Amino acid sequence: MTWVDVGSATLPDGTVFAAHVGETQLAVARVDDEWHAVETWCTHAECPLSDGWVDGRALRCACHGALFDLVTGDPLEGPASAPIRVFETRVASGRIEVDV
Repeated sequence: MTWVDVGSATLPDGTVFAAHVGETQLAVARVDDEWHAVETWCTHAECPLSDGWVDGRALRCACHGALFDLVTGDPLEGPASAPIRVFETRVASGRIEVDV
């Protein structure tokens, strides 16, 4: 395991932001006081999910509206049909850390 700091954990619910860990690009989102991290590229048209928004406990792609479960990475609504990669997160000393 390699835990990497990606930002402050004090941001409000509904926040989505981009983070880079080496060559891995992430979308990091806060839902119900929990942080989630997913690989940023939508499996439909490779749009950055970090440009999207939280929709319930999922992340909606800003390009074509695909909806992904933030826990499993599974597509909940099309046009995407393939899942996205998810990463484990934790909060340490007020910072979000992602296991990459």
